Amino acid sequence: MNINFVTIPVSSLDETIKFYHEILNFEVVTRFGAGPQREIVFMADKKGSQLEFIQSGSEKVMHNGLISIGFNVDDINETEDYLKKHNVNITSGPVTLPSGVKLMHANDLNGVGLGFVQRP
Repeated sequence: MNINFVTIPVSSLDETIKFYHEILNFEVVTRFGAGPQREIVFMADKKGSQLEFIQSGSEKVMHNGLISIGFNVDDINETEDYLKKHNVNITSGPVTLPSGVKLMHANDLNGVGLGFVQRP
């Protein structure tokens, strides 16, 4: 058994697609209407991990870090520079744990927490 996708409600599907495509290199797998004022998009990273984003009408969604997605990175400092260049809100780090693992946290435009991990 493995995880197929994670579902995240969002305020603006178009802005979310732009963020995840342009900044985190996700690609749209499929996009469709799912009833009155509800639209869904599935996006995948280069390894096939998928996120499902759902917009329902014009309701404002702000997760305030209650949902988070973790990403493995090769170089935490390069990632920090890249995110800053794209005006992504870095909320903490990077920090190095006693184990040598380096961590950094940011938020997407919906308040979804984004964790970045560099392993030794």
